[in-house]
Amino acid sequence: MANLVRRKQVDQLEFSGFFVEIGDENYYPLSTNPSDFITNTDLTVATGQVYVDLNAASGNLNTSIILSGQASNSYSDSISGALNTKLDSTGNSLTASISSLSGYVVSVSGSLTGQISATSGVLNTKLNNTSGDLKSYTNSVSGNLSTQITNNSSATTVNSIVSGNNFNFTGTKNFNSTISTTRINLSGVGASSQIALVSAPGIASFVAGTGTLMSFIETGVGSTSNSLFAVADAAGVPMLELFDDSKLVLGRSAAKAIVVSGILGYVLMPSLPNETQISSLPVGTLYKSGNYLMIK
Repeated sequence: MANLVRRKQVDQLEFSGFFVEIGDENYYPLSTNPSDFITNTDLTVATGQVYVDLNAASGNLNTSIILSGQASNSYSDSISGALNTKLDSTGNSLTASISSLSGYVVSVSGSLTGQISATSGVLNTKLNNTSGDLKSYTNSVSGNLSTQITNNSSATTVNSIVSGNNFNFTGTKNFNSTISTTRINLSGVGASSQIALVSAPGIASFVAGTGTLMSFIETGVGSTSNSLFAVADAAGVPMLELFDDSKLVLGRSAAKAIVVSGILGYVLMPSLPNETQISSLPVGTLYKSGNYLMIK
């Protein structure tokens, strides 16, 4: 099997020299140019032409740049001159305006100074007069108040107490005239209480947080009931009630337990159980059997 020529072997001096020694016009290196590669002469001509073209183009660019710079310089000089003229003119106008305004400000400040001085003098006089009047009035009122407070604090009797909130009394007080109120809250001694004495037309009641405890009802003209007083439950239903005909009722009005008449002398027990209802009742319970009163 023939040996293979591997890559990079042709770059070795020994290998390329061998080809040169044994070669002829039909082998490498050839004396002709069958592939039409560019020659050194052609390359020299081509690069020379490129050099000439570059010199011509750079000369044109240089000329154009010089002309553009000259035009820009001339235009900048023209603009800067115009701006310089305008700035000078504007500065002169501002200087004249400032000078004019400064004179006006000086004139106005002088007028204001005169007006403020005049006004402050008038105000000073008014304040002095007013403060004097207030001082005199305050001294007069404080003297009157001091006299009234001293007299009232040492008085044993106070008349015509005005109404108002948070008017508290301490110690023992004796009231020798009528006190009119719709509610009196009763505070416990050493413990808070929610009991209050509440009045309504024809009735006065002791009321707690759970409801009415006891009511006293006015009799006579204008009364809608002949009840004198009643002890009621939280719903206001009487449990014990005394009437002005000397009748005492124990129990709810719809299920009276005992009715005692102080005038006629009878005792009624309208809600007594009968013999069929006493099986679960304790010994000693009264019950009715026909027209007889029985004891279990």
